[in-house]
Amino acid sequence: MLYRQVLLYFLIPPILVFGALYRPLLGRRDVIKILWLAFMATLWTTPWDNWIISQAGWDYPPDSILGRLWLVPFEEHAFFILQPIFLILLHAICTHHRLLPFDFDSSSKSPALIRSSSRSSISGPSSPLRTISSPSLKSSPSRQILEGDYFGSPAKGETVVERRSLPRRSLQTLPRRPMPSLLWLGLFIFGLNLVGEAHFGLLENHLGLLGVGRRAFYLGWILVWISPVIGFLTWLGARLTQSAWISWIIGSGFLCVVDTIGIRSGAWSISLETSVGFEVVRGLPLEEFVFFLLTSYLVILSSSLITHLHTLLILSPSLPPCPPLNPISHITLLASVALRAPHIDINVLNGLRNAEETLKRGSKSFSVAKLAFSREMRIGLVAMYSWCRVTDNLIDDPIISDTARHSEDTLHRARIHILESLRKHLEATYTAPYPNSISTCDGILDTLPNLTQANRSAFRLFSAIIPRLVPIDPFLELCDGYETDTRFVPVTDLGPGPSVSAGEAQVVASSTAPSPLKAKLASQDVAHLERYLPIKTTKDLLGYADDVAGSIAAAICYLSWSILDTPANPAHSLTPISAHLAWSDRIHRPLMRAKTGNSPEHDERVWVVEKSREMGRALQLVNIARDIAKDAVIGRVYVPLSSFASASDLLDVLFPRRTGPSPKYAAYSMPLLHMADQLRASSEGAINKLPRTARGGTRAMAASYFEIGTAIRAQDGHVDERGVKVSKWKRAGQAARAMWLG
Repeated sequence: MLYRQVLLYFLIPPILVFGALYRPLLGRRDVIKILWLAFMATLWTTPWDNWIISQAGWDYPPDSILGRLWLVPFEEHAFFILQPIFLILLHAICTHHRLLPFDFDSSSKSPALIRSSSRSSISGPSSPLRTISSPSLKSSPSRQILEGDYFGSPAKGETVVERRSLPRRSLQTLPRRPMPSLLWLGLFIFGLNLVGEAHFGLLENHLGLLGVGRRAFYLGWILVWISPVIGFLTWLGARLTQSAWISWIIGSGFLCVVDTIGIRSGAWSISLETSVGFEVVRGLPLEEFVFFLLTSYLVILSSSLITHLHTLLILSPSLPPCPPLNPISHITLLASVALRAPHIDINVLNGLRNAEETLKRGSKSFSVAKLAFSREMRIGLVAMYSWCRVTDNLIDDPIISDTARHSEDTLHRARIHILESLRKHLEATYTAPYPNSISTCDGILDTLPNLTQANRSAFRLFSAIIPRLVPIDPFLELCDGYETDTRFVPVTDLGPGPSVSAGEAQVVASSTAPSPLKAKLASQDVAHLERYLPIKTTKDLLGYADDVAGSIAAAICYLSWSILDTPANPAHSLTPISAHLAWSDRIHRPLMRAKTGNSPEHDERVWVVEKSREMGRALQLVNIARDIAKDAVIGRVYVPLSSFASASDLLDVLFPRRTGPSPKYAAYSMPLLHMADQLRASSEGAINKLPRTARGGTRAMAASYFEIGTAIRAQDGHVDERGVKVSKWKRAGQAARAMWLG
């Protein structure tokens, strides 16, 4: 077999398969990683390879190769590039499911890992923060101006707020590892002894190192060549996670098999005079086995380190979340981060861990679809979606003080208080960069009774990651949607109070407790029902859907541009949100359109966000269609009142009979699905204008949600209080199809 045939038959096919599998996620970060490691592999290996061949370490039959560049065959140079590509893609696929590419122990008390800091400044000396004063909450607290080395004095109408010195605990996720690196130093010294024995007979008669003389040549030079590099990366802190170890086992094992095939078929041969003569299996010398174990480990260790550094760019507020477009600047940035790795707030790391658990329990569609996004996007999405999930739960099921009476009025006031606190928290979060807002934000959260630690961590995570990536406006709009929810009157009370178990309370609520909505209807004409149901027209419905889902679709657009597109202006590198503020007013603040300049790029992004909001509205309509009966149980009817032929039809939905036919939900769910399909058709084209690696995930997310609509249609539009169940495998199948096939 020829050398090129070995590459064509055994190495290139798996690369093509891995590339096809990973194609929707293969972004600029991955491409630069592949190019850099392939370049370094070629640069570091070429002189060594020439030296080994010059000393007859191995050889190639003349008819097995196309030619040589100096002493190294062209096919060997191709292998220098193909091996890193194969291993990097394998590593990316095996580790993709992990949100964080590193392990951490937040309970550690080691001073080398944990740091308590009273300084709040995230970069450089502490400096005051100024924000535009306005009596209105929506005056744009995101338009912050840092005063210090790069900014001038406060302008007229602006106030200066001094930063506070806040204690916080942070974790070094990339700690130096001097002790493990000594192992590689020892292997390097051992390799030097083998080289000395091979070339000069040194130590052979004195220490009896191996006693093989010249045959120690190949093994010795492998250790001398590769140990220093692995040792340096190990000292920097690089390490493998469990899934990375799996990729190493698979990758190195496969390459050993390919090497064995090449040797047995005569594509190349290992000299018996420069190898110890031991074979792991027939045709696989010990030296070749060690070579592929160590080179595979080096490539995967390097890939893990670079992925770790890319993740730190997202987690650290002092680093640009999107690396420079220029490859040299990109690598230079990563090198500086590796040499001076930032400490990461422990609350942020724990928050990501808690957020994943929250989303697994509360959002099955998202938990499936998020895997279609790159890791950097997923971190932002998890931070954003966990905040949305927690705030939605707080509004729907407010945590009331243990001493408060559980009544309709108490619940309503609790929801209003929570909503006000959410808006204040957003304002505080966007007014001062993290971690300077911690004290103020925690004070706001303290006003919410019985707030769980998991819920609090979602707020901290949001404050740490999102404000520099996404403008405040989508989240204020989401709060407007929550405000609509607070205007509904519940059908049933919650029962006698906290001393009653959850199961008992449900029985009491459904049988003996008064119905606030029924009571109100009993004292008034049913024609006044509309005052308790805020969604009266299709316009109201679409406005609500835009607030609660269109806003999040817009936020995903901003997030993708902030993380995946390098800002044209270097001044915006730390806070990409600044690049969006020049045009986002045209979407969220129509009265300010005349004040903002236009450009083709801005016009296109405005169009993309507006179309994405249409897609968000479509997804919300699907959710509403699924939950018509379920929402009605708690007094919420999102179907426009104009859709009901009579008041009695509406009452049938709100108060379904325990016996007899159930309401004809299809009359309401099917038009909603039809409207959703129209919005989807008119907005899908905008996905192609998002950054390339955000497209597959966005399509997968939409497809996963629309699978719910397919399930509703399969039941002829009928739904019940349990909603519609779609298996995880069906969701995953539709998401995968949308991700790879579009």
